[in-house]
Amino acid sequence: MCDSKPKLSPHERLKAFHARNLQYLHLGYDRANAARFVVRAAGELAGPALDIGTGKGFCAIELARMGMTVVSIDVDAEEQEVATLLAEEAGVGDRIRFVHGNAAHLPYPDGYFGCAAMMDALHHLDEPSPVFREMARVVKDGGLIIIADFDEKGFDLLSRVHRAEGHDHPRTAATLILAQDELLRAGFQEMARTTSCLHDVIVLLRKPRNTPESAKRSV
Repeated sequence: MCDSKPKLSPHERLKAFHARNLQYLHLGYDRANAARFVVRAAGELAGPALDIGTGKGFCAIELARMGMTVVSIDVDAEEQEVATLLAEEAGVGDRIRFVHGNAAHLPYPDGYFGCAAMMDALHHLDEPSPVFREMARVVKDGGLIIIADFDEKGFDLLSRVHRAEGHDHPRTAATLILAQDELLRAGFQEMARTTSCLHDVIVLLRKPRNTPESAKRSV
């Protein structure tokens, strides 16, 4: 006999999301405000924008609210169904294209995006290096990459909420320090680093790929 739970519809999952979001708000964590802080930490951004790790779409929605078209990619199609509904609720559904796929293999040419962001996805990555390489490849010269993840207080809050539901929240060894090191080696430079709203954030600038120095080295 199969005792698996019936699959919830996207609207049922949306209702469950709103219930959990209310729980976070009672604990002092505003997820929408955190996404706003993360995206605004970079200052002015150019589109189109790439969002790595859709989740519930908070980062993609905030990027779209800045007037950009957004491509948001995630391996979890069910999460994206809820994110699509939330984007429609926010009035920016027409600016976001949700793509079900692997960020380690992006189907976009070099320099396609004006900026890229990753929020709350880093700690889920077992092998982050291929993802960073792809982000570096598809962001144009002069474009910005934003990497954000929970600080230790944020991870503690997340763990408490998940433990209360009877399970743990997974966390890999991937960190912002690792992300920064990878992107510096890929031709970026740090522009900003900040902490607020239970998040640590770094912003990096894509240096020109064909500088006079690199041309001399290639001779």
